[in-house]
Amino acid sequence: MEPQESVTRSLAFLLGKLGQTATSRFADRLAPLGLRPRHCAVLELLSPAPLGQLALAQAVGVTPSVVVDMLDELEAVGALRRVRDSADRRRQIVEITDDGRALALSAARLAEQVDAELLDALDPAQATALREILVRVATAQGLPVTQAAPGGGRTAAPSG
Repeated sequence: MEPQESVTRSLAFLLGKLGQTATSRFADRLAPLGLRPRHCAVLELLSPAPLGQLALAQAVGVTPSVVVDMLDELEAVGALRRVRDSADRRRQIVEITDDGRALALSAARLAEQVDAELLDALDPAQATALREILVRVATAQGLPVTQAAPGGGRTAAPSG
């Protein structure tokens, strides 16, 4: 079989295997905090402002029952709280707590450590170029992406 005909050289295969490796390493780092990778999106989405449970499920891209499980897990580690909407008592509003903000910051630092391990074979310019390319590809695929802003803050990646 010629190299170009090998599935293991395809971008789909390589990104999939690297994704599995990155997720596994990240999950191992998060475990002592009582977090899982899927929790990080919830914490990031709640960081700017509280959200309704249904809106949160839609933003994360999971069913309402799955988001309830995630919120139960995050509530158990003190990362968030659910309160009844004063305008509609049937609706739950989800708020991040100070502990949740601290956990989100710890998770971001752990993600940076995993990134550094994964990109160790690249020089800094290559690592920056790869990150920029992956952000463009993810954005083009409609994935929600944040990237470092000048000065160290975070901003939503430009769409399109």
